[in-house]
Amino acid sequence: MKVKHIALAMLVAAPMVANAGVTVTPLFGYHEGALTNKDNQMNALGDNLGRGGYSALSLGYEVTPSMGVEIEYGQANDTVKHPVANVSNTSGRWDYREQMMTGNIYVTSDMMTNDYAGAFKPYVLVGAGQSKISSKSPFGTTNTNGTAAVKQISSTDTIANIGLGSFFRMNDALALRTELRAVHNFDHNWWEGMALAGLQVVLGGHNMPYVPAPAPVEPPPAPEPVIVQPVVVTPPPAPAPIDSDGDGVTDDIDQCPNTPRGVAVDARGCPQQITEDLKMELRVFFDINKSKIKAQYKPEIAKVADKLREYPNAVAHIEGHTDNTGPRRLNERLSLARANAVKSMLASEFSVDPSRITTQGFAWDRPIASNKTKEGRAMNRRVYAIINGSRTVPQTR
Repeated sequence: MKVKHIALAMLVAAPMVANAGVTVTPLFGYHEGALTNKDNQMNALGDNLGRGGYSALSLGYEVTPSMGVEIEYGQANDTVKHPVANVSNTSGRWDYREQMMTGNIYVTSDMMTNDYAGAFKPYVLVGAGQSKISSKSPFGTTNTNGTAAVKQISSTDTIANIGLGSFFRMNDALALRTELRAVHNFDHNWWEGMALAGLQVVLGGHNMPYVPAPAPVEPPPAPEPVIVQPVVVTPPPAPAPIDSDGDGVTDDIDQCPNTPRGVAVDARGCPQQITEDLKMELRVFFDINKSKIKAQYKPEIAKVADKLREYPNAVAHIEGHTDNTGPRRLNERLSLARANAVKSMLASEFSVDPSRITTQGFAWDRPIASNKTKEGRAMNRRVYAIINGSRTVPQTR
């Protein structure tokens, strides 16, 4: 199939596959062809093939937050000066066109976090495909009527891509993409270079990874107290007993010596324990179509992290919500992305074990205000978290 037919098929298929994670990216930039041209067949074009503009369109899919695949069709058109051999005081111009059809894979720095948090994401790209080069020019000889003969060159070659670039995500649907790419032509053994920029559009929202909710952690049962029956011995006459640790129980019957000052003890002189329960709530609000946490809520999230450290058996359940703006499927992913953003901050910035945190997205199903007003919708774009737990501490006197 010709590359132009494949490119047309990409444009027709793009709106038909608008599922989550599908990307469409127009690219524009500068193309420098045949940087190391040592192929005799193509030397007529000079040391630099196709130096000029390049435009392309890619259709891709986000396999994970850290990896994507894409099919790209691109074309470079240029006119290249070259002296016409054996014709004095004349010069010719090559009309040059190169078409490329490649399949690419890119891997971003999201590999460590496996989510879409953060705006700037560097990436590396590799790929392979086919290139078709065609050109024509006055060349070398003259026709019988004295005009310059026309030389035509056409070549279909196997190529490979390697590149470095970055995404700057402006929101959950748009990202600015820049890239430096090297292209190797295996059939003619030369390298080409490109500098590209474009705007990546995510159709249907990001393809969020599935994270199963961890099973609830049951607190371990309290150990059974060990009661040691004292041995009754008739002692000889002795001085009055003393209370070395000042807990109110004399040393002769104190089974827990050196009790800290101020701690309540039982009849055996051992500290009495009490159970303290924890129930805490957290609310975080978001801008329209955003899952990025505002700086003003970071201190509140830090308080939740402190309590989770104070109560080792406490767990948190985080719910994400949206207003009723946009399609249902996008809001389901956006609500889960907001809950996962809070979970990610607790885990990455405050070292909370992720297994103690569960997340759930409800889209617009649980509003707390009317979606008919701007203020009501702002209240509904939120994360609501409940933190429950308990701990056992010594009772003070």
